[in-house]
Amino acid sequence: MSFQMSMFLLLLVATILMLFVSYLSFRKRKIEVAAYNALVMLSASFYSFGYAFEVMSTDPGRVRLWLGIQYIGIPFISTFWLLLVIFYTGHRALLKRWVILLLFTIPALTLVLHYTNDLHHFYYKDIQYDFNTSHLSPVLLLKGPWYWVQVSYNYVLASAGMFLFTVMYLKAVPLVRKQVVLMMLGGAAPWLSNLMYLGFQGIHLDWTPFGFTLSGLIYIWGIYRFNLLRLGPLALQTVFETMQDGVIIVDYDNNITHSNEAAKGIFGELPALPDRLKSIYDVLSAHPDLLSKLKEPMNSENQISIRQDEKMRYYHVKISVIRDRDRHILGKMLILSDITQITEYQDTLLSNAEQLAELNAFKDKLFTVVTHDIRDPLALLVNLTEIIEEDFVDAGSEEFNVFHEVSSQVRDTYMLVENLLDWFRSQKGKASFSPLVWDLALIVQKSVATMEARSELKHIHLISSVHEGILVFADKEMMDLVLRNLLSNAIKFTEIGGHIHIEARQEEGKVTVLVRDSGVGVDPKVGGSLFHDVQQGSKAGTDGEKGSGLGLYLCAKFVHLNGGNIWFESNTDHGSTFLFTLPAKDTVRAQLRIEKELAL
Repeated sequence: MSFQMSMFLLLLVATILMLFVSYLSFRKRKIEVAAYNALVMLSASFYSFGYAFEVMSTDPGRVRLWLGIQYIGIPFISTFWLLLVIFYTGHRALLKRWVILLLFTIPALTLVLHYTNDLHHFYYKDIQYDFNTSHLSPVLLLKGPWYWVQVSYNYVLASAGMFLFTVMYLKAVPLVRKQVVLMMLGGAAPWLSNLMYLGFQGIHLDWTPFGFTLSGLIYIWGIYRFNLLRLGPLALQTVFETMQDGVIIVDYDNNITHSNEAAKGIFGELPALPDRLKSIYDVLSAHPDLLSKLKEPMNSENQISIRQDEKMRYYHVKISVIRDRDRHILGKMLILSDITQITEYQDTLLSNAEQLAELNAFKDKLFTVVTHDIRDPLALLVNLTEIIEEDFVDAGSEEFNVFHEVSSQVRDTYMLVENLLDWFRSQKGKASFSPLVWDLALIVQKSVATMEARSELKHIHLISSVHEGILVFADKEMMDLVLRNLLSNAIKFTEIGGHIHIEARQEEGKVTVLVRDSGVGVDPKVGGSLFHDVQQGSKAGTDGEKGSGLGLYLCAKFVHLNGGNIWFESNTDHGSTFLFTLPAKDTVRAQLRIEKELAL
């Protein structure tokens, strides 16, 4: 195979490769860098394709034809490449409209002068073809003055692009530096190849298309290895520099290679430039605990405090190990997050919590002392008023009505104190809960006996039809409170001469207790919240009795604690029936439910 044929095939391969890179970049054309890279590679592919056929040409006429194909792209390659660099390095603010027009002025003139060269020979003085030459290429191009203007312009743009890359490299973090180096290598390959062509005119062979081939190979590798053109290094660099958290990167010798502005604000002694290495041990000398964490070959976290501007600031430090693909340690990254405000809030909350705990303890003690100091005298007063009312005051006399009122007020107040104490114990989780198997009839009889005196005062018939042998699994003290409050509520809202009936129904796994009265019924407006909220301003009874609003709320709480449910059925002016359930003896389901309620 002849040399010309070998060059022809290599240049065609180079063309295909550059078109492929152009296609990969075009797919990401929404990113300006990728779009300009597609234009660079497309322009270079015209160059390579035309030059392949120029090498195979056998007369000057065909050489001119294929030079025309090459110059569709050649004048614009450098301009597109500089635009790529400008966008890549984040200097798009330089691209004013007049700047862009100026950048394309010389390429446009080159295009015109090349296609009109036969009229003025300002670009090529002459194009010759020597069949007898010993040079690798028989084509001899005698350059005119504008040719050197175009070449000079290309190298000015190449130098400007390399300068922007160099500045970016010096400021970049290690991850970004790899991408910058790839872009620099890809850009340098064509210019070095062109220098070989211009410096060795004797061989008459342009190596520049092969430089673009090498550039294409580098960019393909970069696209698949580092996602080149997909995630702009400028974005990474901008994020790094504008992070509110301080970031310090150290190498495997614990020398600082880079730090962002936030980190420099924390440690003023940090070096200004990445290439001025400084040991992390000098910067963190006042924090030996953090340095000890830094020596560990694993990720870790710590907290440090630093005095800044006469104020103590606190930072959470996360140390992450940086490894290569073979898991070798390359260095470490320290991320410092300012947690001063959080720490101050925590201290304030802790102080407030301690004060609140002290106040609650004092309140609880005061509440307990006061209620007990009131409860005992009230219990004595209840007994005394009952004795006086029964033995020393004649029924129907004026004194009897007075003592009746006093006795009623004392009993209501005593009931209020009892309910307050029970409510307080339930809120504090100190209510004694000891469920056992009980005969329901005994609990009902005790409650009826307790409330009998009050029912007789209103001539209310209090009847219990709960027979012995109905066994429930419940806490006796709580059931006493539930029955006492339900009976008290029934007496309160039943007219003089009415009746109250207590009964029980044994069903599968549970026992339902019913307290039915012939009273005024439940107001529909308060019925929905009767068991869920403390009733503020409880409605007065049929004889003017007052209530605390706590009774039914406590009933619901204690019934649920024992594994049952409570509800009511009522019609205004036709009485009410309050119902609640209790677990029957030996009911496994009930036992489990009680345990669940206790856990909550």
